[in-house]
Amino acid sequence: MSRNVISASIYVVLVVVAIISRIWPFPFDREIGIALTVLFLSLEILRAPPLQRNVGGLIFFSGAAALWAGGDLIGGLMDGLERSQIFLVMFFAVTWLREPAVTSPSLRLLRDSVIAQPAGRRYPILWLSAHFLGSVLNLAAMSLLSSMAGEQKDRRLKKRLSIALMMGFTTASTWGPFYVSIAVVLTAIPSVRWIEIAPLGFVLSMLLLFVGWGYDRLFLREKAATEGHREAVPMTLQTVGRSAFLLLQLIVLVMGAHEIIGLSIPIALGVIGPPFAIAWAAMQARKGHRWASGAKPLLYRIFINLPELRNEAVAFVAASVLGVGVSKVLPPEVISAQLQSLNITGDAVIVSLVFGMTLAGVAGLHPVILAILVGEVMPPEIIGVAPEVMAIAMLGVWGTSTMVSPFSATTLFMARVVNVPSHVIAWRWDVPVVLLSASVVAAYIVTIRHLLYS
Repeated sequence: MSRNVISASIYVVLVVVAIISRIWPFPFDREIGIALTVLFLSLEILRAPPLQRNVGGLIFFSGAAALWAGGDLIGGLMDGLERSQIFLVMFFAVTWLREPAVTSPSLRLLRDSVIAQPAGRRYPILWLSAHFLGSVLNLAAMSLLSSMAGEQKDRRLKKRLSIALMMGFTTASTWGPFYVSIAVVLTAIPSVRWIEIAPLGFVLSMLLLFVGWGYDRLFLREKAATEGHREAVPMTLQTVGRSAFLLLQLIVLVMGAHEIIGLSIPIALGVIGPPFAIAWAAMQARKGHRWASGAKPLLYRIFINLPELRNEAVAFVAASVLGVGVSKVLPPEVISAQLQSLNITGDAVIVSLVFGMTLAGVAGLHPVILAILVGEVMPPEIIGVAPEVMAIAMLGVWGTSTMVSPFSATTLFMARVVNVPSHVIAWRWDVPVVLLSASVVAAYIVTIRHLLYS
């Protein structure tokens, strides 16, 4: 039996244990889940890229050192490993949806319509398509739409389309229920529910559409007449409607399980996502060959590729351990007293958080690190802000902070598509529009704090 099969089998059992234990707890479920997490990481850590492995190791051992200093090394490590499992379930679920999405005839027709749009309305349509498809399908949306940027010969146009695509995709993290950002923030601030913050996050995402569109027209766009486009594929209501109906089915099922049954979003997605993807793949195959040509190949490909989730596992396990560790040596009460002694207001903390997460992204740090850290040592009540305000502050820059990191999945994906180094995309192309977006996010959060939560 190959190591890939062993690792994949461990990951599947880990996900099953994590889901069942959160629906019907059973004896030693916590210990079994932790042991499986450690076993998967032990098998896959050396296969992770050196940079991610080294950064993850540094973060993990920093958290372990903090736990040791706080006098709770074993208990803290177990807490961090247990908390990380919910994110591993979500990565597992989202992986299932990517392949049938890329091969779906309805979504491919929508993709062709988006790609064929002429200059003038191309940016908003590309942004909106990446945004709404990404809110459900995650990176599968990027896979569908990225050919528009990859095929461009003009470097400026390639840059514009790449930014539009990344901005549309990443800003859906402000409200999209299937983004890991939502799972992390709801875990870090358990008093907040998705339905309470989604409308505020959606409004913010629409503001960021106009920020990106305005930046493009003012600083990047040249003469529209010189920019060619393909022969138009009509963007009809039928094209949009078929795709929307397909995605709405998944949304209704997952969010129904979340709101009615009470499952957390990652667990609901973990329960519903795989069978939905199998049925979706089967329906794309010819009648009479649904299993052999549709569902069975998907099952094999997903299973054999599960070890590829090692990078996400390393990052999120390390961040969870760090968050627990720092909370042991910097209790929230100490942070509160320090903020009061320095007379630092809630507005100042919010603005610092927004730009801190953005600059951390520039430095190559994943936003999960700060989000979990802030949730552990600076809960909303400590800094005197409403939980919803804190949640939107972190969600508002979660996605765009990955745009300025040369090591994020979003930037690395675009680098492969457009054949441009990831550090060029992150640090040269994206920094201006992301800093402008962060300024708008900070202003928006401070405004809603005083208007709605004062």
